[in-house]
Amino acid sequence: MQPGEPTPWGSGLTVSVVAAAIIMIALLSVSQRLEPYGTGFVVLANLLVAGALAPSIWLSRATPIWRWVAYGAAVGIIVTWIALLLSLLG
Repeated sequence: MQPGEPTPWGSGLTVSVVAAAIIMIALLSVSQRLEPYGTGFVVLANLLVAGALAPSIWLSRATPIWRWVAYGAAVGIIVTWIALLLSLLG
């Protein structure tokens, strides 16, 4: 993106939502598959996935197009963790 160009909010947010959905589906699938082995495995798997994605998310946050994917991935991880914590209550 050149200086002075408008930010592509529509397409950028669409990419972020799709990236968040993919991350959420992947983390929830892994969590559901590991649930029979105990909560510790679920927590460990989620921390490993988030830890593996963290460097990529951090480096991509400043790149014009990839920042939307990075923001979506970060939101997907956070929303999944909130959903998993809420599932422990019920």
